[in-house]
Parts: sequence; C-alpha cells; structure tokens
Amino acid sequence: MKKLIRADHLSRFFPMANVELKFGINRKKYALNIVESSPKRIFYRNEWIEVTCEKKSIDQGVIYTMSLTNISSKHIRITRLRLPATDGIASFLEKVSPRKISFLRNGYQSWSTARTYRISEKPLRPRFKLMSLATSNMANLPSNVPGMLSSDMYSLITDLEDGRTFLAGQLPPFNQFFYIILNANSRKDRSFFEMIYDFGRQMLEPGKKVKLDGIMIIQGTRAMVEQKYFHYIREKLEIQPPEKNFRGWCSWYQYYNKITPELLYRNLRAIQNRGMNFDFFQIDDGYQKAVGDWLDQSAPFDGRMKELADAVRTAGMKPGIWIAPFSAAANSELFRYHPEYILKNEMGKMLKASYNPFWKCFYYGVDVTHPRYAEYLREFIDVIVHQWGFEYLKCDFLFTASLRGAVHHDLSLSRASVVKKGMEIIRNAARPETKIIGCGMPLSAGIGSVDAMRVGPDTGDFWIHHTAKLVRTGSMFGVRNSMKNFMVRSPMHKRLWLNDPDCIMIRDKGTGLKPGERQSQIDAIALSGGILIYSDDFETLSEKAIADMALIDEVSENCFAGQAIALDVMEQEMPEIYYNTSGYLGLFNFSTTLRRRTYDLSMLFDYEREPAVLVDVRNGEKIPASSKTHVGDLLPRGSRLFRIESGQ
Repeated sequence: MKKLIRADHLSRFFPMANVELKFGINRKKYALNIVESSPKRIFYRNEWIEVTCEKKSIDQGVIYTMSLTNISSKHIRITRLRLPATDGIASFLEKVSPRKISFLRNGYQSWSTARTYRISEKPLRPRFKLMSLATSNMANLPSNVPGMLSSDMYSLITDLEDGRTFLAGQLPPFNQFFYIILNANSRKDRSFFEMIYDFGRQMLEPGKKVKLDGIMIIQGTRAMVEQKYFHYIREKLEIQPPEKNFRGWCSWYQYYNKITPELLYRNLRAIQNRGMNFDFFQIDDGYQKAVGDWLDQSAPFDGRMKELADAVRTAGMKPGIWIAPFSAAANSELFRYHPEYILKNEMGKMLKASYNPFWKCFYYGVDVTHPRYAEYLREFIDVIVHQWGFEYLKCDFLFTASLRGAVHHDLSLSRASVVKKGMEIIRNAARPETKIIGCGMPLSAGIGSVDAMRVGPDTGDFWIHHTAKLVRTGSMFGVRNSMKNFMVRSPMHKRLWLNDPDCIMIRDKGTGLKPGERQSQIDAIALSGGILIYSDDFETLSEKAIADMALIDEVSENCFAGQAIALDVMEQEMPEIYYNTSGYLGLFNFSTTLRRRTYDLSMLFDYEREPAVLVDVRNGEKIPASSKTHVGDLLPRGSRLFRIESGQ
C-alpha cells in the first residue's frame, strides 16, 4: 500500500493556505505564505497570523497538530482557515478515478444527513431555509451539485474497485468545527480536496495563540480506518462510556406534547404490572408552559414535578426529563422579557433557529455565554436535578447555541466552544451521576460531554413524512432516515458515547408502519446495540408486541457487547447488510415490493470464519452464508434477523 504523503516536504502536500478574517461587518480572505518548511514542519504567515503545522507518522497514516497565532498589534476575528491538498484525492489514493469512488458524508448534528454518495449523485440541499436551519450546518450546506461533496468532522473516501479507503478526520479537543470538501468531476479524472476549520467569529487579542484541533489521515480497509479513528479519540479523551446499556420508556411518540400526569401514571403502573424492569422513565415535551420557561409548568403539571419523579423512583426506575436548554420559543416569558439573552447578528437582529409546529411558533437560540443567562441555566438545572430529583436529562435542540452569524457575549470562543461551554454549565450544575443525553447537537462538540447521543433524525410511526419530497432532505423525520443515520454512525457507539438510535414503537395496532417497516425498525435498533427506548401506551399493547419485546431485549443486550457495522455502507445510500460482531446479522429489503433476495456476504468473512450458517432468530431456519446467499421473500421494506453459527 502506498504511503499517504509522497512529497519530501509538507509544503508540497499543503502548498497553500488561506485565512478568512472579519473587520467590522466585512469578511475577507487572505493568503498565507510558506516561510519555512521541512519534512515534518511547516510555517505559514501573513501580516495578521502565523500558522504552524507539524506531522507525526502513525501506522498507515499521519497526524497533524496545528496552532494559530495573532502576530498583529490588533484584535482580529477569525472565521475560517482553509487547507487544500496538492493533488486532490490523488494525494491519498494512487491511480484512482473520481468516477469509481464513494464519499461518506457525516452531517453536522444529530439530525443532519449521514450517508454515502457517488460522484454522479447530487447532495440535496433542503428546499426551504427553515428546514436547513434546523437540520443542517448553514456554514457547510449540501451543494445541490453532483460531485461537490462535503462532510463535517470526518469523511471516508473508498475506491469501490479494490476497497482501498482513506479517512480524513478531526481530532481532539474539538474546539472548532471542521469540514472536508471534495469537488470531483465524473467526466474527468481530477479532483479538488480541502479541509476547513470554522471558528465562527472568534476574536483573538494580539499575541494570542490558539491550539487547533488535530487532523488524522489514515488509509486501509474501511472497517480498519474507522476503528482506528474512533479508538484514538476515545483513548485521547479517556472516554469511558457506561458499561451497561440504557433501557427505558419515553412519552413522545405516543403522546407527543399532549401529555398529562394521569397518562404518565397509567403507563408507569402498566410498566410495573408487566414486569418490564426499565432503567428510566422519561417525561418528554409538554409539561412546561413554553420552551425556555423551564420552571413554569402547564396547569396539569403545576407543582407536581417532584411528585412524578418520586413516583418513578419508587417504581424502581430513574426519572428522566426532556429540556431544550439553549432555546427560547417566541411564546415564552424568557423571549418576551429577556431579549438580551437571544442570539443576534452583527446588525442586532434576532436569529431564528427555525419553526416548530408542535410549539406553533418560531424559536431562537440563547447566548449561553451571557452571564445572566448562564446564571438562569444553572438555576433551572439545579431545580430539575437537586429539587425535583430527575436523574436523566434529555437535552434537545442543542444546535441553537451556535447559530451561524451569531455574536456571542464572550467573543473569545469559537462556535464549537460555545456549545461545549453550555454543556459544561449543565454538567457542573447537575450531579456527577446524572445521565445526559444529547440531541439536535453538533456531534463533535458533544464528544466527552454527553453519556449518550442521538445519531439520527426523529423517527415516527411512519416510514417517511409525506412532506419529505417537498422539503427535499434526508433529515426529515420517519423510520427510514432515522435508520439510515444510525446505521452509518454505528462506529461512534461505545467509543464516543452510547448511540441513541431513537425510540422503538413496538405497537402493532394504531401505527402507520406496515409490517415490514415495523420489523425493519425493530431489527435495526436491536442490532445497533444502542440505547433501547420504547414509546408506546403500555396499557394497550398486544401480547404479540410484548412477545416481540422479549426478542428485542435479548438481541439488543447481546449486541451491546459487540460492535455494529453496516457492511455495504460505501456501496449504497441505505445499507442492507447490517452486522454485529456479537454474532448477529440483519438483511434488509428497502424496495417497495415483495422480493426474493440474494445477498453477497463476502464482506462478512472479514469478521466471521468460513463456513458460517445463518439461523433465523424467529423461525430457526438455517441458511449457508456465501457470496450468493438466498434468503427467500422479504416483505416490502422488510428484514430478516439471523444469528451466525459455525458451519463446521
């Protein structure tokens, strides 16, 4: 396998760099000149800043460490640092044609699209800005142009002819946002490859030196490079994910925000009566008067939050609660009486985060660096945890702390550091044992600050929302997009946090899911080994649904001990071969018709010994695994779940 960097000097690999600075309301790009270069170090400089880049070789790759210093006599605001590679992807994969590659896009936050693209495919930008605001990074939007591809935090690029893969990824401490850009033409064997640091509008005083996040570039097989990348992050930050999985109940997908204490008590009793032995019981959106007014409850909940938490604890579970700590709805008292907390642009205009149909209003981001808002944040976390007694915090809509274009009270922080600052306040105000789950959160900023992370858009009791084609986004809620994202992001599980694939709706009545869709959702979540949350009315569940739960719980517990891998993730948008190293395999049919399916399971033998036999966990049928594995008819959007046994 060829070396990653063929040149003798870094200046031949990074022949140029440029920086974008803001003065007043104007942003301008400035070139950085190479002033010194050696095989392992390079210095760039202009009249404003100096950038140092050092290279360290690792097995099958390199790690870059970088710093940036304001060498001028003035305060400057830095927005971006750009580093283009000399020869595009040819700098990393020798003799590869852009026409033969697959590019993995990791979206910015929990709900952002995660999938692979061929060069001929168009990465769709949401049709409406309000959708982009809530689901995408406004500073790194999908291009809407075939061959113009981008990713946040890390990306994989695979030569589909021979499987060679290289990974470019951001390393700790994750104080900036980081983008990988590929511009390739399917008709020409040329490409442009660039890595970008996004600081927002971070201000640097004269002489201030900032340590930049590291960059890892590594090549090998897809599974190998992903494993090395995420393992390195885990070891570097000494992340210790919980040893036991989370299993519980959530009110959202059964009742949405139309909850009452009586509905919660009914489910609490039913869960006890059925002997579910859940770890937690989470009250979702609907208990508060408005988003932002966390200490003011709606009439049914007024004065009853501690009572509910105590009742959950008495039932043998940890009480959980939903909050959106960095957001303020337009109908909230917080928004009405404290406009100084609301994020604004440089012209003083409040920045909308998006529109929420459940809240029936726009919502805004709040400035977590504002001292008085930080005081309020500490206060309501203290009340929720220490006075009411909640032990499990579902923190949602966290992207609103770092809206693009926002001017924060503390100008010295980057966009990413603002999110981390807010989470630090929450963590310090809660108890050390409080479990924190991130959602709608910029992923890189959440590493090391959450116990679990939602890794896909909201699911639902439907395959895909009917407005998906209209708004044109892979982040639209529904089972399809939720499954796609958590399959793609499986390597993060137990390395960065526990993956939250979102809730299972186990009900077989009163659902918009067809039988095949319901089974695919169940199988994929169980195989993921991620946290297991049910969102159903437990008083009305059928015996069949309860029996299905027993199977899910068993498979999920076994798969938590392993690692889930979407074996064909680089070959197609929706992975159809989902494997867990604990010895389970899911095969999926995402077409809209009943199909007799045959799968090439050659990649399975990178992990399992040949010969191997697939044993259907539901009916016990045994099928030999091979490059042409016939599994019979699969329901539309259906699946089969197998246990893998030795064929000897």
